[in-house]
Amino acid sequence: MMPVLNTILDSVVDTIAPPTPAFENFIYHWEKFMVNYLEWTTDGQFSQTHIEETNVPGHLEIVQQILLCEDKNEETATNLCMEYVLKNDLFNMLAVIAEKEKLIGIRILVLKYMTNLISQLRNPVLAHPSFFVTIQRLISLCDSVLYNKQQHDQIHFLFMLCTLLNDQQNVSIMFFSYEANMYHLEESKAPSTESRTFNRLNLLDCVLTYINTKNTDVYHKCCNCILLLTKLNDENVIDFIINKTRLCSTLSEHFRNLFCALPTTLDYNGLETIELNWRDDYNATYSNDVTKFFCWLNFITEVIRDGQLKISYSLCESLRLLFFIKLFDTPEQISPSYIFLLKKIYKAADHTPLNYTMNYWLRSELDCSYYNKQTPIDILIKLSSNTDDIFVFNILNFFIDVLLDSDKEVLDFIILRFVNNRNYYERCTSGTWSDEEDEREKKLLSNENNVNTSRTLAPSSIDRIINRFLALIPQNLHSDQFHTFKDYITDVKNNYENIFDKCTKFDWPTEALDSVKLYDFGEGPFLSMIFEKISNIPNQNSSTTLQLKIILIFLSSLPHPYLHEYLLNSTLPLKRNVPSLYMILCHVLKELHKKILAFPNYNEELIEARKRILNSTSIKLLKEKNSKVTLFNNAVILEELCKELVAVLFVKYHHSNSA
Repeated sequence: MMPVLNTILDSVVDTIAPPTPAFENFIYHWEKFMVNYLEWTTDGQFSQTHIEETNVPGHLEIVQQILLCEDKNEETATNLCMEYVLKNDLFNMLAVIAEKEKLIGIRILVLKYMTNLISQLRNPVLAHPSFFVTIQRLISLCDSVLYNKQQHDQIHFLFMLCTLLNDQQNVSIMFFSYEANMYHLEESKAPSTESRTFNRLNLLDCVLTYINTKNTDVYHKCCNCILLLTKLNDENVIDFIINKTRLCSTLSEHFRNLFCALPTTLDYNGLETIELNWRDDYNATYSNDVTKFFCWLNFITEVIRDGQLKISYSLCESLRLLFFIKLFDTPEQISPSYIFLLKKIYKAADHTPLNYTMNYWLRSELDCSYYNKQTPIDILIKLSSNTDDIFVFNILNFFIDVLLDSDKEVLDFIILRFVNNRNYYERCTSGTWSDEEDEREKKLLSNENNVNTSRTLAPSSIDRIINRFLALIPQNLHSDQFHTFKDYITDVKNNYENIFDKCTKFDWPTEALDSVKLYDFGEGPFLSMIFEKISNIPNQNSSTTLQLKIILIFLSSLPHPYLHEYLLNSTLPLKRNVPSLYMILCHVLKELHKKILAFPNYNEELIEARKRILNSTSIKLLKEKNSKVTLFNNAVILEELCKELVAVLFVKYHHSNSA
């Protein structure tokens, strides 16, 4: 009853007596605060009383109100109360009291008090030794590992401080540099009876201790703190974050842990298109492992995209070392889900430094005895020979994303280094007069360095090349006589112009010319895998055929003269045993033709298959197990592939000529 009675008496006195000057009122309530605190913590003993049972919070609340009112009063020339606080190091005294926590709840009371002050003062002088040392002490007290039950109030204090540092970036280094900490600690003048050293914890590392919190609100504030701190533009802060905090390793290890916690077999229903946002979709109580992983993926890509560039690159390198290069360490763990998740990560990395890191990792040799210096690309190509349709589907889907990203080094590693010469060409065979003219014109254009015109992409024999592709589809395999290659031209033209613009900076040659040195030709493991799967179309899932179509159209659309000539110029004489896309398609379509004609009413079946293909995606076709349906689906897909290849030839020819 006594604390309540004292508060009532104070209130009566305030009502009867005339208004006390703010400074005197401040001194009165500060002394009352200290007297009340000492009454409950005499002889250095830890009181079992909770702070709410005392007058301590009431007096400290009034002290806070006086400081804030004085700060907001524009008519006051000087802030006497704040000057008194700073001169006598009262904030630091509060921090020491919070450290000792002799009264239950005093730590959170002080933390809330300082949170309110720094968030409401018009210009909190963080650089002042009294302010800085106090905040530094409180940061060290906010380690969530030590004080788990007080997470919400602690992270709120840290969040307000991070927000304030974004407005006062000139002082941000103080909360990272240990040298600044030591200087201000020496300058501080805390009372000798309470003075003591404390373990310094820099602001960012303190925030990172909340990374595994079970509280959704705390998680959101933790993430926001990280975003705020990684956007600070002070070079010294940036270097300190990279070299002397655990930011990169903590985020990377958490990413790896969430990945490892995922189920080995995923339910793909909805996951193909899922795009989770860490702000809206994460709930610590209800989120499952899949949701947690995708939310963290969303957050980490946001840090990489929006943070300072040096921090982003450092984080990406940490992810490469701690996550990516360990992905294929255990071969038996590689599953369709594994590849699916890799594709989702690659997709999320688009337009960020993480994209470059993943492309570099994909073509880097793995230091693993099992794989004997193979790269992830080599491994994925070999894994694509798996008989599991879902496994193959995910690998081809991943390769589609990698190719469409159009990274020069990756394109060169996967395909172009194998076809970057004309060693596929059989020179002993004499061509027609127009072929000879083309060869002469190619050399002439190459010598003139005319980068806008390419006789390779616009050969004079274009009509023959187009007609050969159109003739590949037997008449009775046409599912729609009225849909021709011309229906693809608009889309192909737009697509080609986008690809051409991307590839202009790659400094590719414009003509496919004979090289001086002759080598044995090899199309490389990727094209070899593609050709093998095309050959197997009569016996494989139509989802794979649809993916092969996407890959072939993209490769055919690249303005690379050697790749273009090798894939699309069916009139070109090739060396013996050099595989040809045209000849492979010819053999496959003959086999399909033979099988399809064995079915009665095959025309109606082809029409139905066309309707299915137009209304399906690769993921839907993947579920089809009926061999007859798959056969007709594949015939329709190949029919459209040939038409679209012709549209590509047509567009590239006119684009090069018009240039």
